[in-house]
Amino acid sequence: MSLDGNLTWLRRSSTLRLALILSAIFALCMATAAYITIKVGSDVFERRVDTTLDALAKASALEGARGDRFGVILRHPNDLEDLPIALQRVVARGGGTVELSHDFRESEAWRVLVDTDSQGAPVMAAVPLDDAEDAFELLGGVLWTTMLTMIVLTLVVGFATGIFAQRRLKRINSTLSALASGDLSARTEITRNKDDLDDMARQVDLTAAELERLVAQTRHLSANLAHDLRTPLARLRSRLESLPEGEERGAALEESERLSGIFDTIMRVARIEATHGTDGFERVDLANLMTDLSLTFGPVIEDTGKVLKFDASDAEAVFADRQMLVQAVANLIQNAMRYGGDKINLAARGRTISVADNGPGVASEKYAEIIKPMVRLDATRQSEGTGLGLALVRAVADRHGADLILSQTDPHGLTVTLKFADL
Repeated sequence: MSLDGNLTWLRRSSTLRLALILSAIFALCMATAAYITIKVGSDVFERRVDTTLDALAKASALEGARGDRFGVILRHPNDLEDLPIALQRVVARGGGTVELSHDFRESEAWRVLVDTDSQGAPVMAAVPLDDAEDAFELLGGVLWTTMLTMIVLTLVVGFATGIFAQRRLKRINSTLSALASGDLSARTEITRNKDDLDDMARQVDLTAAELERLVAQTRHLSANLAHDLRTPLARLRSRLESLPEGEERGAALEESERLSGIFDTIMRVARIEATHGTDGFERVDLANLMTDLSLTFGPVIEDTGKVLKFDASDAEAVFADRQMLVQAVANLIQNAMRYGGDKINLAARGRTISVADNGPGVASEKYAEIIKPMVRLDATRQSEGTGLGLALVRAVADRHGADLILSQTDPHGLTVTLKFADL
């Protein structure tokens, strides 16, 4: 898989998205839990320290003397000259927690409480909190480390699961793409039975097998029908040719010729749709192809009183079956001669070829219909035509993976374009 393909998968993988969402939710929950744990724990600890300080203050009797002892400071609120300024400010506020900028008695964090001693005199009590701060930092570190570890594990598991699922999804998508391009023999060949993706793959294979059977049956039926009818048609034509000359004989021969053409076209479409792969493909120069066709059909078009124009601008070569392209363009030219106006334009530009006319054109909402087999705009089917011309062109386009584009000619008419993919 290319770098672009990998980036596309990373952006579009539903499994990885789920892993990211779960990781984000887990991270949010863990961060909230860590904050609440540390915040509530700190508040509870401070209340317990305040209770201890209150008990120390109530049990002391300073009477103007200092009650400092190891790890505890007991002073009268006015006897603070040798204490840090920050600690004195907290005493002035009535107590609280203070973070000093440097160690004071081997501690930077202190909890201060202003209360009264056993004699009812005001007293300031302070104890260091460094041990508690270290404990809370350790607790926070454990919580954050656990959260990051779980997030990494979730992403790793999600990524690994995504890769495994993506391989099967890629195989399913490739099979569906092959089926859409006409290769009805494509299968996922996934035989495991582990999860819903395996169930989907097997269902795709079953559907493809049934589709292949039905399409093969239909193609076989239509091809056999066309082939079997050619023999009686040939006999009918032979008998018609043996009849005396006359208007009825000519009309009958013309109609039999038309029927033979219909069956020949049906068989050509069936053969094109039934083939796969690139057997018979070669590099075809689109400019040379369209030049040969313009030289072939030019005199015929001029004999009908119409004008043929040809333009080849920077035409490129494509990997294609030349004979199929000749059949497709020939059908488009015949359609333009039959239904178009007095001008027919052949063009080869880049990797596209087109045939345009200036006739009455076709309504855009009918474009999808007229490329179907046996579909004709004449509902009564009284006009000439078989409804197979554009169907054959569509079959050739599908065979080459090309886009078949129908558009309106300016100011009126129909333009049919074949746009080939890059080599």
